[in-house]
Amino acid sequence: MSLDLFDTNAWVGEWPFALVANRDAAALKRYWKKHGIEGGLVSTFAALWVLDPMPANRALRADIGPRKGMTILPILNALDPDWGGQLREIATWPEVRAVRLAPSYGGWLISSWIAKDLCEAILGHGLKIVLTARLVDERQEHPALKVKPVDVKALTKWLSAMPHGEPLIQGLTRGDIDELAKVSDRFLTDFSYAEWENSLKVVGGAVGTKRMVLGTLAPLLSMNAQVNKVVQSPESLKIRRAVGAKNAEKFLSYDRRWE
Repeated sequence: MSLDLFDTNAWVGEWPFALVANRDAAALKRYWKKHGIEGGLVSTFAALWVLDPMPANRALRADIGPRKGMTILPILNALDPDWGGQLREIATWPEVRAVRLAPSYGGWLISSWIAKDLCEAILGHGLKIVLTARLVDERQEHPALKVKPVDVKALTKWLSAMPHGEPLIQGLTRGDIDELAKVSDRFLTDFSYAEWENSLKVVGGAVGTKRMVLGTLAPLLSMNAQVNKVVQSPESLKIRRAVGAKNAEKFLSYDRRWE
């Protein structure tokens, strides 16, 4: 029996340290179809590094256009003095359900006071927060890339300072997930960097099956490998359906419009 699959962690654009696929929305859509993914959230590398990510966010939104199943996940940088105005613009985009924050790549700290203000503002607009803790394995990346992942200690303080939010945190290792789950039950996670024989069972044992979502991290990681963690898992069909799409739908308050 086929599974509905929704990708919460897909990217387009150019990565400065490697030649990657999926440089535009059309290419990603074809790649999703090849791997049985019906829809998902899409961010652009072009918005990742810059202080003002809005030109790149707008360009991605235009590139996605009317493509069914693709929803932009815009990025904001807390260091941009106009993040408030940018957030207000994003909040007028009817398809948007969440905002991505990538503090390590934008040059700011999740523990800063401005990060707290930004997160409260995002939640105040009725949007969800998707936090990128890691995009690449820092032990194997180009030596010029000095970005370090957001550590569990900082994430713990961040969650404690944000009592009303329940973010999706992506790029955590299995050890990160285990450690964070000991101090908080108020986050969802993907398992792009949680490699195990049965990742669903291992990660589910730490956070519960209702707080796991599929995130392929394509094109930086193998989409096929991430999909197989769900499709080929020996866990029950109910669990695989929840992780494959239903948990993401609930988190984003979707009504199946992405199909």
